[in-house]
Amino acid sequence: MQDTSIHSERDSIHEPEQVRPTIGGQPRKRARPAFTPFPWITIALLALTLAGCSLGGTNGATTGGSRVGQSAAPTVVVPPSAADLQQTVISVIRTVQPSVVEISSRGSNGGAVGSGEIVTTDGYIVTNDHVVDGFSSYSVTLANGQSYDAALKGQAPDDDLALLKIDAKNLTPIAFAESKNVQVGQFAIAIGSPLGLEQSATFGIVSAVNRTATEGSDGPARYPLTGLIQTSAPINPGNSGGALVDLQGRLIGVPTLAAANPNSGAAADGIGFAIPSDRVKFVADQLISTGKLTNTGRGFLGVQLQDVTPELAAAYNLPVKSGVLIVGFGQDANGKSPAQDAGVKTGDIIIAVNGQQIESGSTLSTALSGLAPGAQITLKIARGGQTLEIKVTLGERPAR
Repeated sequence: MQDTSIHSERDSIHEPEQVRPTIGGQPRKRARPAFTPFPWITIALLALTLAGCSLGGTNGATTGGSRVGQSAAPTVVVPPSAADLQQTVISVIRTVQPSVVEISSRGSNGGAVGSGEIVTTDGYIVTNDHVVDGFSSYSVTLANGQSYDAALKGQAPDDDLALLKIDAKNLTPIAFAESKNVQVGQFAIAIGSPLGLEQSATFGIVSAVNRTATEGSDGPARYPLTGLIQTSAPINPGNSGGALVDLQGRLIGVPTLAAANPNSGAAADGIGFAIPSDRVKFVADQLISTGKLTNTGRGFLGVQLQDVTPELAAAYNLPVKSGVLIVGFGQDANGKSPAQDAGVKTGDIIIAVNGQQIESGSTLSTALSGLAPGAQITLKIARGGQTLEIKVTLGERPAR
Protein backbone atom coordinates (compact mmCIF):
# COMPACT_ATOMS: atom_id res chain seq x y z
CA MET A 1 0.00 0.00 0.00
CA GLN A 2 1.35 3.38 -0.96
CA ASP A 3 2.42 5.54 1.95
CA THR A 4 0.18 8.57 1.82
CA SER A 5 1.32 10.07 5.09
CA ILE A 6 2.37 13.70 5.02
CA HIS A 7 5.57 14.86 6.58
CA SER A 8 6.23 18.41 7.63
CA GLU A 9 9.16 20.25 6.15
CA ARG A 10 10.68 20.28 9.57
CA ASP A 11 10.97 16.46 9.44
CA SER A 12 12.90 16.52 6.21
CA ILE A 13 15.29 19.39 6.94
CA HIS A 14 18.32 18.78 9.16
CA GLU A 15 20.65 21.32 10.64
CA PRO A 16 24.28 20.72 9.55
CA GLU A 17 26.58 19.52 12.28
CA GLN A 18 29.29 21.96 13.31
CA VAL A 19 32.59 20.17 12.67
CA ARG A 20 35.99 21.54 13.56
CA PRO A 21 38.25 21.70 10.50
CA THR A 22 40.97 19.00 10.56
CA ILE A 23 44.29 18.19 8.87
CA GLY A 24 45.21 14.56 8.42
CA GLY A 25 42.29 13.50 10.55
CA GLN A 26 43.44 15.40 13.65
CA PRO A 27 42.00 18.56 15.02
CA ARG A 28 43.78 21.48 13.54
CA LYS A 29 45.46 23.77 16.01
CA ARG A 30 44.69 27.38 15.52
CA ALA A 31 47.62 29.69 14.97
CA ARG A 32 47.63 32.96 16.80
CA PRO A 33 46.98 35.62 14.21
CA ALA A 34 49.62 38.23 13.69
CA PHE A 35 46.94 40.83 13.95
CA THR A 36 43.28 41.04 14.84
CA PRO A 37 41.11 41.85 11.79
CA PHE A 38 38.69 44.66 12.07
CA PRO A 39 35.19 43.49 12.87
CA TRP A 40 33.70 44.88 9.65
CA ILE A 41 36.14 42.84 7.54
CA THR A 42 35.11 39.68 9.37
CA ILE A 43 31.42 40.46 8.81
CA ALA A 44 31.98 41.15 5.11
CA LEU A 45 33.87 37.89 4.59
CA LEU A 46 31.17 35.98 6.44
CA ALA A 47 28.50 37.57 4.30
CA LEU A 48 30.33 36.64 1.10
CA THR A 49 30.79 33.07 2.31
CA LEU A 50 27.13 32.68 3.17
CA ALA A 51 26.07 34.22 -0.11
CA GLY A 52 28.28 31.79 -2.01
CA CYS A 53 26.78 28.84 -0.16
CA SER A 54 23.29 30.07 -0.87
CA LEU A 55 23.86 30.56 -4.59
CA GLY A 56 25.44 27.16 -4.99
CA GLY A 57 23.18 25.05 -2.82
CA THR A 58 19.63 26.42 -2.68
CA ASN A 59 16.73 24.20 -3.51
CA GLY A 60 13.93 26.59 -4.49
CA ALA A 61 14.80 29.10 -1.74
CA THR A 62 14.51 32.80 -2.48
CA THR A 63 17.31 35.25 -1.92
CA GLY A 64 17.81 38.95 -1.99
CA GLY A 65 14.09 39.79 -1.75
CA SER A 66 13.00 37.66 -4.76
CA ARG A 67 9.37 36.54 -4.83
CA VAL A 68 7.51 33.75 -6.61
CA GLY A 69 5.98 35.00 -9.85
CA GLN A 70 8.34 37.97 -10.19
CA SER A 71 10.81 36.29 -12.51
CA ALA A 72 11.03 37.17 -16.17
CA ALA A 73 9.54 33.83 -17.34
CA PRO A 74 8.43 33.75 -20.98
CA THR A 75 4.76 34.42 -21.76
CA VAL A 76 2.66 34.27 -24.93
CA VAL A 77 1.63 37.46 -26.66
CA VAL A 78 -2.11 37.19 -27.34
CA PRO A 79 -3.09 38.54 -30.77
CA PRO A 80 -5.70 41.30 -30.62
CA SER A 81 -8.20 39.10 -32.48
CA ALA A 82 -7.90 36.33 -29.87
CA ALA A 83 -8.18 38.82 -27.02
CA ASP A 84 -11.28 40.28 -28.64
CA LEU A 85 -12.84 36.80 -28.96
CA GLN A 86 -12.10 36.01 -25.35
CA GLN A 87 -13.68 39.25 -24.19
CA THR A 88 -16.69 38.58 -26.41
CA VAL A 89 -17.24 35.18 -24.79
CA ILE A 90 -16.98 36.75 -21.34
CA SER A 91 -19.47 39.46 -22.32
CA VAL A 92 -21.91 36.94 -23.80
CA ILE A 93 -21.93 34.86 -20.62
CA ARG A 94 -22.44 37.92 -18.41
CA THR A 95 -25.27 39.12 -20.67
CA VAL A 96 -27.09 35.78 -20.86
CA GLN A 97 -26.74 34.57 -17.26
CA PRO A 98 -29.56 36.77 -15.86
CA SER A 99 -31.94 35.04 -18.31
CA VAL A 100 -30.96 31.48 -17.33
CA VAL A 101 -32.43 29.83 -14.23
CA GLU A 102 -32.04 26.65 -12.23
CA ILE A 103 -35.15 24.50 -11.83
CA SER A 104 -35.74 22.07 -8.97
CA SER A 105 -38.58 19.59 -9.43
CA ARG A 106 -39.93 17.54 -6.54
CA GLY A 107 -42.38 14.68 -6.17
CA SER A 108 -43.19 11.54 -4.22
CA ASN A 109 -40.41 9.64 -5.98
CA GLY A 110 -37.67 12.20 -5.39
CA GLY A 111 -36.55 15.19 -7.38
CA ALA A 112 -34.57 16.48 -10.32
CA VAL A 113 -32.51 19.52 -11.17
CA GLY A 114 -32.52 21.16 -14.57
CA SER A 115 -32.25 24.52 -16.26
CA GLY A 116 -34.52 26.95 -18.06
CA GLU A 117 -34.56 30.35 -19.69
CA ILE A 118 -36.79 33.34 -19.05
CA VAL A 119 -38.81 34.17 -22.18
CA THR A 120 -41.02 37.03 -20.90
CA THR A 121 -40.50 39.87 -18.46
CA ASP A 122 -43.41 38.67 -16.31
CA GLY A 123 -42.02 35.26 -15.45
CA TYR A 124 -42.69 32.65 -18.17
CA ILE A 125 -39.83 30.14 -18.35
CA VAL A 126 -39.14 27.48 -20.97
CA THR A 127 -37.49 24.19 -20.05
CA ASN A 128 -37.46 20.56 -21.15
CA ASP A 129 -40.54 18.49 -20.42
CA HIS A 130 -38.39 15.73 -18.92
CA VAL A 131 -37.21 18.21 -16.27
CA VAL A 132 -40.78 18.68 -14.95
CA ASP A 133 -42.77 15.65 -16.10
CA GLY A 134 -43.98 13.40 -13.28
CA PHE A 135 -43.29 15.90 -10.50
CA SER A 136 -45.73 17.90 -8.42
CA SER A 137 -43.90 21.02 -7.26
CA TYR A 138 -41.26 23.25 -8.74
CA SER A 139 -38.93 26.05 -7.67
CA VAL A 140 -36.88 28.42 -9.78
CA THR A 141 -33.64 30.09 -8.72
CA LEU A 142 -32.56 33.19 -10.61
CA ALA A 143 -28.99 34.16 -11.36
CA ASN A 144 -29.06 36.63 -8.46
CA GLY A 145 -29.90 33.83 -6.01
CA GLN A 146 -33.59 34.68 -5.55
CA SER A 147 -35.88 31.64 -5.45
CA TYR A 148 -39.56 31.41 -6.41
CA ASP A 149 -42.19 28.71 -6.39
CA ALA A 150 -43.24 27.93 -9.94
CA ALA A 151 -46.43 26.67 -11.57
CA LEU A 152 -46.48 24.29 -14.53
CA LYS A 153 -48.43 26.08 -17.26
CA GLY A 154 -48.09 23.79 -20.26
CA GLN A 155 -46.39 20.74 -21.73
CA ALA A 156 -45.51 19.61 -25.24
CA PRO A 157 -44.10 16.13 -24.58
CA ASP A 158 -43.44 15.23 -28.21
CA ASP A 159 -41.16 18.25 -28.47
CA ASP A 160 -39.80 17.68 -24.94
CA LEU A 161 -40.67 21.27 -24.03
CA ALA A 162 -42.60 22.69 -21.08
CA LEU A 163 -43.57 26.07 -19.66
CA LEU A 164 -43.28 27.27 -16.05
CA LYS A 165 -44.48 30.56 -14.52
CA ILE A 166 -43.15 32.44 -11.52
CA ASP A 167 -44.70 35.48 -9.82
CA ALA A 168 -42.06 38.04 -10.69
CA LYS A 169 -41.80 41.22 -12.74
CA ASN A 170 -39.16 43.10 -14.74
CA LEU A 171 -37.18 39.97 -15.52
CA THR A 172 -34.63 39.78 -18.32
CA PRO A 173 -35.91 37.55 -21.14
CA ILE A 174 -33.42 35.83 -23.39
CA ALA A 175 -33.00 37.08 -26.95
CA PHE A 176 -33.85 34.64 -29.77
CA ALA A 177 -31.88 33.98 -32.93
CA GLU A 178 -33.41 32.34 -36.02
CA SER A 179 -32.05 28.82 -35.80
CA LYS A 180 -32.68 28.28 -39.51
CA ASN A 181 -29.65 30.52 -40.09
CA VAL A 182 -27.30 28.61 -37.76
CA GLN A 183 -24.20 27.36 -39.55
CA VAL A 184 -21.90 24.46 -38.85
CA GLY A 185 -18.67 25.74 -37.33
CA GLN A 186 -20.05 28.80 -35.59
CA PHE A 187 -19.22 29.20 -31.92
CA ALA A 188 -21.78 28.14 -29.33
CA ILE A 189 -21.96 28.63 -25.56
CA ALA A 190 -24.09 26.44 -23.29
CA ILE A 191 -25.26 27.93 -19.99
CA GLY A 192 -27.14 26.07 -17.27
CA SER A 193 -26.76 24.02 -14.10
CA PRO A 194 -24.89 20.83 -15.03
CA LEU A 195 -24.82 18.46 -12.05
CA GLY A 196 -26.44 21.25 -10.02
CA LEU A 197 -23.53 23.66 -10.56
CA GLU A 198 -25.62 26.72 -11.28
CA GLN A 199 -24.68 29.31 -13.90
CA SER A 200 -22.00 27.13 -15.49
CA ALA A 201 -20.87 27.90 -19.03
CA THR A 202 -19.23 25.64 -21.60
CA PHE A 203 -17.83 26.60 -24.99
CA GLY A 204 -17.81 24.81 -28.33
CA ILE A 205 -19.05 24.97 -31.88
CA VAL A 206 -22.11 23.94 -33.83
CA SER A 207 -21.04 20.50 -35.04
CA ALA A 208 -24.03 19.75 -37.28
CA VAL A 209 -27.61 20.81 -37.91
CA ASN A 210 -30.85 19.02 -38.70
CA ARG A 211 -29.98 15.98 -36.61
CA THR A 212 -32.53 13.39 -35.50
CA ALA A 213 -32.28 11.68 -32.11
CA THR A 214 -34.51 9.60 -29.90
CA GLU A 215 -34.83 9.87 -26.13
CA GLY A 216 -35.36 6.15 -25.65
CA SER A 217 -38.03 4.44 -23.60
CA ASP A 218 -37.55 6.73 -20.58
CA GLY A 219 -38.00 9.98 -22.51
CA PRO A 220 -41.29 11.87 -22.91
CA ALA A 221 -41.23 12.12 -26.71
CA ARG A 222 -42.96 9.28 -28.54
CA TYR A 223 -41.53 10.50 -31.84
CA PRO A 224 -37.85 11.08 -32.61
CA LEU A 225 -36.77 14.68 -32.06
CA THR A 226 -35.89 16.18 -35.42
CA GLY A 227 -34.12 19.27 -36.69
CA LEU A 228 -31.75 19.20 -33.70
CA ILE A 229 -28.57 21.25 -33.45
CA GLN A 230 -25.51 19.18 -32.60
CA THR A 231 -22.85 20.94 -30.53
CA SER A 232 -19.44 20.18 -29.06
CA ALA A 233 -20.13 22.42 -26.06
CA PRO A 234 -20.27 19.87 -23.21
CA ILE A 235 -23.84 18.98 -22.17
CA ASN A 236 -24.27 17.21 -18.84
CA PRO A 237 -27.25 16.23 -16.64
CA GLY A 238 -28.71 19.47 -15.34
CA ASN A 239 -28.00 21.36 -18.58
CA SER A 240 -31.36 20.13 -19.87
CA GLY A 241 -33.67 23.04 -20.62
CA GLY A 242 -30.87 25.61 -20.48
CA ALA A 243 -29.54 27.89 -23.18
CA LEU A 244 -27.29 27.33 -26.17
CA VAL A 245 -26.42 30.79 -27.49
CA ASP A 246 -24.39 32.40 -30.25
CA LEU A 247 -21.72 35.08 -29.91
CA GLN A 248 -24.42 37.75 -29.84
CA GLY A 249 -25.97 36.18 -26.77
CA ARG A 250 -29.05 34.97 -28.67
CA LEU A 251 -30.71 31.62 -28.08
CA ILE A 252 -30.09 29.17 -30.91
CA GLY A 253 -31.25 26.05 -29.06
CA VAL A 254 -32.31 24.39 -25.81
CA PRO A 255 -29.81 21.67 -24.73
CA THR A 256 -31.76 18.43 -24.33
CA LEU A 257 -29.73 15.31 -25.07
CA ALA A 258 -26.20 14.00 -24.90
CA ALA A 259 -25.22 11.18 -27.21
CA ALA A 260 -24.51 7.84 -25.54
CA ASN A 261 -21.30 5.93 -26.18
CA PRO A 262 -22.47 2.56 -27.53
CA ASN A 263 -19.52 0.76 -25.94
CA SER A 264 -19.91 2.07 -22.40
CA GLY A 265 -23.44 3.44 -22.30
CA ALA A 266 -22.09 6.64 -20.76
CA ALA A 267 -22.53 10.07 -22.32
CA ALA A 268 -20.21 10.62 -25.27
CA ASP A 269 -17.84 13.54 -24.89
CA GLY A 270 -18.52 16.56 -27.05
CA ILE A 271 -21.74 15.31 -28.69
CA GLY A 272 -24.85 17.08 -27.44
CA PHE A 273 -28.13 18.03 -29.05
CA ALA A 274 -30.34 21.10 -28.68
CA ILE A 275 -33.91 21.80 -29.79
CA PRO A 276 -33.63 24.66 -32.31
CA SER A 277 -34.83 28.08 -31.18
CA ASP A 278 -37.33 28.43 -34.03
CA ARG A 279 -39.16 25.35 -32.74
CA VAL A 280 -38.86 26.52 -29.12
CA LYS A 281 -40.52 29.85 -29.97
CA PHE A 282 -43.27 28.17 -32.02
CA VAL A 283 -44.15 25.83 -29.14
CA ALA A 284 -43.72 28.36 -26.31
CA ASP A 285 -46.06 30.90 -27.92
CA GLN A 286 -48.84 28.29 -28.02
CA LEU A 287 -48.19 27.11 -24.46
CA ILE A 288 -48.40 30.69 -23.21
CA SER A 289 -51.64 31.42 -25.07
CA THR A 290 -53.51 28.11 -24.64
CA GLY A 291 -51.53 25.95 -22.21
CA LYS A 292 -51.08 23.23 -24.81
CA LEU A 293 -49.83 22.60 -28.31
CA THR A 294 -52.84 22.84 -30.61
CA ASN A 295 -50.97 23.04 -33.89
CA THR A 296 -47.81 21.00 -34.28
CA GLY A 297 -46.82 22.64 -37.55
CA ARG A 298 -45.10 19.41 -38.58
CA GLY A 299 -45.77 17.40 -41.69
CA PHE A 300 -46.99 13.86 -41.07
CA LEU A 301 -46.68 10.83 -43.36
CA GLY A 302 -48.79 8.49 -41.24
CA VAL A 303 -46.86 5.22 -41.35
CA GLN A 304 -45.72 2.61 -38.87
CA LEU A 305 -42.42 1.14 -39.92
CA GLN A 306 -39.54 -1.20 -39.22
CA ASP A 307 -35.94 -0.75 -40.29
CA VAL A 308 -34.81 -3.10 -43.05
CA THR A 309 -31.51 -4.83 -42.31
CA PRO A 310 -29.61 -7.44 -44.33
CA GLU A 311 -30.69 -10.04 -41.76
CA LEU A 312 -34.36 -9.05 -42.02
CA ALA A 313 -34.14 -8.99 -45.82
CA ALA A 314 -32.66 -12.50 -45.87
CA ALA A 315 -35.20 -13.87 -43.39
CA TYR A 316 -38.23 -12.56 -45.34
CA ASN A 317 -36.79 -12.56 -48.84
CA LEU A 318 -37.15 -8.81 -49.20
CA PRO A 319 -36.15 -7.17 -52.48
CA VAL A 320 -33.77 -4.66 -50.83
CA LYS A 321 -31.36 -4.77 -47.88
CA SER A 322 -32.03 -1.28 -46.47
CA GLY A 323 -34.91 1.15 -46.17
CA VAL A 324 -38.06 1.17 -44.02
CA LEU A 325 -40.71 -1.52 -44.18
CA ILE A 326 -44.32 -0.31 -43.85
CA VAL A 327 -46.03 -2.46 -41.20
CA GLY A 328 -49.06 -0.23 -40.52
CA PHE A 329 -50.47 3.27 -40.64
CA GLY A 330 -51.06 6.16 -38.24
CA GLN A 331 -53.63 8.92 -38.26
CA ASP A 332 -52.84 12.58 -38.71
CA ALA A 333 -54.65 15.46 -36.98
CA ASN A 334 -57.61 14.91 -39.32
CA GLY A 335 -57.87 11.20 -38.55
CA LYS A 336 -56.40 9.74 -41.72
CA SER A 337 -53.09 8.44 -43.07
CA PRO A 338 -51.74 10.58 -45.91
CA ALA A 339 -49.50 7.71 -47.06
CA GLN A 340 -52.35 5.21 -47.15
CA ASP A 341 -54.61 7.67 -48.98
CA ALA A 342 -51.89 8.10 -51.62
CA GLY A 343 -51.70 4.36 -52.28
CA VAL A 344 -48.90 3.13 -50.01
CA LYS A 345 -49.52 -0.44 -48.77
CA THR A 346 -48.28 -2.56 -45.90
CA GLY A 347 -45.26 -4.54 -47.07
CA ASP A 348 -43.97 -1.64 -49.17
CA ILE A 349 -40.41 -0.51 -48.49
CA ILE A 350 -39.56 3.19 -48.69
CA ILE A 351 -36.09 3.48 -50.19
CA ALA A 352 -36.01 7.22 -51.05
CA VAL A 353 -37.82 10.51 -50.36
CA ASN A 354 -37.48 13.30 -52.90
CA GLY A 355 -34.41 11.55 -54.27
CA GLN A 356 -32.74 11.20 -50.85
CA GLN A 357 -31.85 7.62 -50.03
CA ILE A 358 -33.62 6.20 -46.98
CA GLU A 359 -31.77 3.57 -44.97
CA SER A 360 -33.65 3.64 -41.66
CA GLY A 361 -36.44 5.29 -39.74
CA SER A 362 -33.94 7.88 -38.53
CA THR A 363 -33.05 8.99 -42.05
CA LEU A 364 -36.75 9.07 -42.95
CA SER A 365 -37.45 11.36 -39.99
CA THR A 366 -34.57 13.59 -41.03
CA ALA A 367 -35.85 13.76 -44.60
CA LEU A 368 -39.29 14.82 -43.37
CA SER A 369 -38.11 17.22 -40.67
CA GLY A 370 -38.86 20.85 -41.37
CA LEU A 371 -41.64 19.99 -43.83
CA ALA A 372 -44.97 21.61 -43.05
CA PRO A 373 -48.44 20.14 -43.45
CA GLY A 374 -49.49 20.34 -47.09
CA ALA A 375 -45.98 19.75 -48.45
CA GLN A 376 -45.86 17.27 -51.32
CA ILE A 377 -43.16 14.60 -51.38
CA THR A 378 -42.25 11.77 -53.73
CA LEU A 379 -41.70 8.34 -52.22
CA LYS A 380 -39.64 5.74 -54.01
CA ILE A 381 -41.12 2.39 -53.07
CA ALA A 382 -39.89 -1.20 -53.47
CA ARG A 383 -42.93 -3.45 -53.85
CA GLY A 384 -42.16 -7.06 -54.67
CA GLY A 385 -40.02 -6.96 -57.78
CA GLN A 386 -41.15 -3.47 -58.76
CA THR A 387 -39.94 0.03 -57.96
CA LEU A 388 -42.67 2.65 -57.79
CA GLU A 389 -42.89 6.40 -57.22
CA ILE A 390 -45.83 7.66 -55.19
CA LYS A 391 -46.61 11.32 -54.51
CA VAL A 392 -47.92 12.06 -51.00
CA THR A 393 -49.31 15.29 -49.57
CA LEU A 394 -48.31 15.43 -45.93
CA GLY A 395 -50.91 15.86 -43.23
CA GLU A 396 -50.35 17.45 -39.82
CA ARG A 397 -48.77 15.51 -37.02
CA PRO A 398 -51.32 15.14 -34.24
CA ALA A 399 -50.71 16.83 -30.90
CA ARG A 400 -50.62 14.43 -27.97
